Amino acid sequence: MDDIQLGIEVALALLLVTTIFYSLHLGRALAVLRRDRAELGNLIVSLERSSGEARTGIEQLRQATEISTRQLGKSVESGKALRAELEELCRLGEELVARVQARGSVQRNPEDDMVSAQGDERPQPSYSPRGKGAKSEAERELLRALRMQRI
Repeated sequence: MDDIQLGIEVALALLLVTTIFYSLHLGRALAVLRRDRAELGNLIVSLERSSGEARTGIEQLRQATEISTRQLGKSVESGKALRAELEELCRLGEELVARVQARGSVQRNPEDDMVSAQGDERPQPSYSPRGKGAKSEAERELLRALRMQRI
């Protein structure tokens, strides 16, 4: 039995040495895991902080967008009102030109229309004042502006 007992003790010693090496390996692995766990905790805290900053940034962007949208809407409405007013002024100006032309105080030169249609140079209105019925400077400017608008 001495041989059997010696064999069992040697087997137990080998198992004990194997267990010691295995426990050392597990201890190192647990140390790495603990260190990684702390890093993971720090990473989670950093992620939570970043997501909170992102939420704040998104809310600020949303507010800035709403403000910009309101301002842009006001600008568009103002532009529409100005456009309508300008169209009305143009219509009134064209009516005034039609009335002046109907009275025969403006003679149009067909060559001016051909030059403006070609786009080579700006049309120069041709005026032929008729004595006392000469146009005022304001009328000439209005006619010039209306002709330029048609280009």
